[in-house]
Amino acid sequence: MTSPDLRQMRYFVKVAELGSFTAAADELHVAQQAVSQQVKATEQQLGVQLLQRSPRSVTPTGAGEVYLREAKRVLEAAERAVDHTQAAARGEVGTLRIAYTVTSAYETFPELRTALRAALPGLDVVSREVFGGDVPALLTNGAFHLALAPRAPLPDGLESQPLREEQLVAAVGENHPLGVEDSIELSRFHDQPFELWPRHMAPGFYDAVVAACRGAGFEPRIDKSATGQIVWGTIAEGQGVALIVRSLEFQVPNGVRLVCLRPPQPPPLSIDIIWRSDSVGGAVEQFCTLARDVCSEKGWLPPHDRTTRANTR
Repeated sequence: MTSPDLRQMRYFVKVAELGSFTAAADELHVAQQAVSQQVKATEQQLGVQLLQRSPRSVTPTGAGEVYLREAKRVLEAAERAVDHTQAAARGEVGTLRIAYTVTSAYETFPELRTALRAALPGLDVVSREVFGGDVPALLTNGAFHLALAPRAPLPDGLESQPLREEQLVAAVGENHPLGVEDSIELSRFHDQPFELWPRHMAPGFYDAVVAACRGAGFEPRIDKSATGQIVWGTIAEGQGVALIVRSLEFQVPNGVRLVCLRPPQPPPLSIDIIWRSDSVGGAVEQFCTLARDVCSEKGWLPPHDRTTRANTR
């Protein structure tokens, strides 16, 4: 048996509510004959008389009352399905998976997440801190929709949007001979071991630190054993230094202090939003638009650096 379709349900509901084929046809903007035919077809499909017809009125039968309630529920569900689907296409509901590196963990991403929750409360945000070197694979295989990471060459199929530029500062042990001043030239760290994750783990950040040192006239001596939290311990012991972004200021552990770098300062660290080129529209577009607004409000970027970038390989 063929079930009545949504149009037939809609016609029946309108007739039952208005008690008139003529009134229903007028409100539906269709011919009365079309309404009559579809209601009759519905009764034939169900094998049940749904309406009691008289010259002056049309009223639902007992079975018609039941079908009226159920048809209205189906029509409401169909409307919700349309609304939710369109909202998902606009990026207003659903799930958005965001990866971010430590450079965005304590200020940049939290600011964006707060703005996202306020603007799109129906969107579920799933996030995780990752290494920058893992970002291309995590986006390409679909594990995440977006990533926030220091700028680095991108493989084909990925695009990026500038998000923030953060000035680098020096992290030194509280008892380090070069840590007693409030500011210092980067060149004075020329003979110090730099605590820096290997390039394959954090390519954008690694390249920025090395470029900063070279710009100050020296090649950094990189501690090859630097991995994870051991970096902070080594710095606190006065056995190495590091360059970090200012937004990590309140996450620095005991025994480590930050020292500003005197002019000529190294270029700021550029942080980008990265996504797959085929991830257009929806929540990705909503996030990028919102990020532009937050970026402008917070002054995270100079005015000339707010355009989308394709892969820079």
